[in-house]
Amino acid sequence: MAQTQAKILVIDDEKGLRDMLVYGLTSRGYEVSVAENGKDAVSKAAGQRFDLALCDLMMPEMGGVDTLKALKEAQPHIEVVMVTGYATLETAVDSMKLGAYDYISKPYELDQLCNILQRALEHGRLKAKVGELEQINRLKSEFLANMSHELRTPLNAIVGYSSLILDEIYGEVPAAQGDALSRVLTNSKNLLALINNILDFSKLNAGMMPTHIEEFDAAEVVREVADTMQCLALEKRVSLTSQAAGPVLVKTDKTKVKQILINLAGNAVKFTEQGAVTIAVETKGSEVRLSVRDTGPGIAAKDVPAIFEEFKQLDGAATRKHGGTGLGLSITKKLVELLGGRISVESELGRGTTFAVDMAAAVAPQDPLVPAAVPELVSASPKKILLAVDDDPEVLRLLRDSLQGTGYTMVGASSGEEGLALARKIKPFVITLDIMMPHRDGWSVLQSLKNDPELRSIPVIILSIMENKALGFSLGIADYIVKPFERKTLLEKLKGVETVCGKRVLVVDDEEGVRELIQLGLKNEGYSVETATGGQEALERIKTAPPDILFLDLTLPDMSGFDVLAEVDKPGFPRDMRIFILTGRDLDPKDTAELMRKTEGIIQKGSISLSAIMDALKERLVAMAGAA
Repeated sequence: MAQTQAKILVIDDEKGLRDMLVYGLTSRGYEVSVAENGKDAVSKAAGQRFDLALCDLMMPEMGGVDTLKALKEAQPHIEVVMVTGYATLETAVDSMKLGAYDYISKPYELDQLCNILQRALEHGRLKAKVGELEQINRLKSEFLANMSHELRTPLNAIVGYSSLILDEIYGEVPAAQGDALSRVLTNSKNLLALINNILDFSKLNAGMMPTHIEEFDAAEVVREVADTMQCLALEKRVSLTSQAAGPVLVKTDKTKVKQILINLAGNAVKFTEQGAVTIAVETKGSEVRLSVRDTGPGIAAKDVPAIFEEFKQLDGAATRKHGGTGLGLSITKKLVELLGGRISVESELGRGTTFAVDMAAAVAPQDPLVPAAVPELVSASPKKILLAVDDDPEVLRLLRDSLQGTGYTMVGASSGEEGLALARKIKPFVITLDIMMPHRDGWSVLQSLKNDPELRSIPVIILSIMENKALGFSLGIADYIVKPFERKTLLEKLKGVETVCGKRVLVVDDEEGVRELIQLGLKNEGYSVETATGGQEALERIKTAPPDILFLDLTLPDMSGFDVLAEVDKPGFPRDMRIFILTGRDLDPKDTAELMRKTEGIIQKGSISLSAIMDALKERLVAMAGAA
């Protein structure tokens, strides 16, 4: 039985059929209205709500298909059953494609019609319930996203200022108050971690991420991303190249396009054990195609539909080897769709994978972004200058307060362009750099700093809510701090920078890739880096210009690393040189013990990591400075 008071609109130009349906459907519990043609039906639909409509296909003036379209525009929720007599079955099916629920052929039995109407009514109720649940889910996600941002901003300040008070920056803190404030700080950090998790979840579903639309050359972005990811590829011994025939203008969010390519290229490098990764851009008519192609293991055809699912990881073994949460490709797809683009994938097991992103090309050139004016410094300061580049004024205030009573003074910049202009003008001792900034992200600013001969030696510390230490160290940063930060952590990192800055390094290895890897990671950070391919050349360099740090391969073409160590133990060689061993072979316990006694550490080439090298270096150098 149909639920009482379900409203149905009967549309038919035959009066006898209308009267029969009014009687029959009313007796079955429906509230029935009638219309003798399409125009009459549309007029009635404009004035009252109906749950169902029974619409004849063949009517004068306004046919059933046109009436169906108009009804759906007036009341999208309405379920329409088409009635076909002389019309063809194909016409009825076509009407279903336009939104009709079903069709029935004349002549028909009333019971047969009521069964179809009952199913249509239930379909409408289920569809309305799904829409309601989707709306609730959307509102929930929006609420979580809004509240997460609203809560995280003051909590960042609570954590930061609590740390400063405990460090007695604002005056002496009584012991009892200090103990209570320490508990406040600990619980604030726990709460902040929970809020960050909620924010990560809600960002995936709320669709509230803002965009900063600008015109730019996609070919330049492709080259930037290839340069950015080059060191990670070197670590894997994978070739990484970019392809672009010429300038390719697009008008969208540059930072998000770069993040899409970094996500895809990072995935490609991570899963490609040998071969090549290619990042390319090309025009295809009115669209631009960005692609990332690799020669990795490929994806089985049955698994391709699942790769963009949230938290989905295709292979447990790969997951254990490479790590990750299973969100990377899901986030990438959402970013592409946010920018109005499409992402697709082609893959073959054993032959590699290609991800392609298609988006609209720019129509006309725009005026270039004008860099912010550089503020004048009020007066010279004998302290070392720390340039902080961050679009959050609260972070700049926290940094300024954190440096009170230290040998540093802070100058702030609220954008990447302003930060670069200030860096060129004041030549700071160190730069702290946020990653997520509008118009120009921190990775782009970092590359500009490292490509400028006058700025490349300035140490850069990434200060960001986003954690990507491997990429940062591969680009030559001095250190990485994840927000929220404590004053103690900041000062420790600055001390590490001071002890590292200006140190001379000699890398001795006959493998060009290893030499380039270490040199690229250290040279732009403030180290003076030289290289040698053999033991004799290394010994001559050590005698004439002793380095502070020596990276020494154990297997050299003219003599072994053990022989070099024996030589530098003799009189005439520096006593305070710090030595790190590079080796690709497994060492027996005796050799390991001897090397650990004579050197600072042993680095296995098969798992060489810039971040591990940098951490080891800083730890040793800070300890050395503290003992001096």
